[in-house]
Amino acid sequence: MMGDKLSKMKKRSKYMIVTGIVLLLISIPTFVDYNMFPTYSANIGPHQISSWISFFFTFVGFVLLIMAFGEEDI
Repeated sequence: MMGDKLSKMKKRSKYMIVTGIVLLLISIPTFVDYNMFPTYSANIGPHQISSWISFFFTFVGFVLLIMAFGEEDI
């Protein structure tokens, strides 16, 4: 009973580590290549949209990694 719960926690933390790394890898090109997003007006450029998306992915990726490594006791 307790071993089953522990194995589910380990499995979930592995998925959290993979998801965190994937989000960090996605945030790199969105930060570097900001021309991939369309421009809505002259005041709101693609660099602003791209930097907010990159910031969001980076923040969520680091939070997932910290939580997963905390569960793993690393």
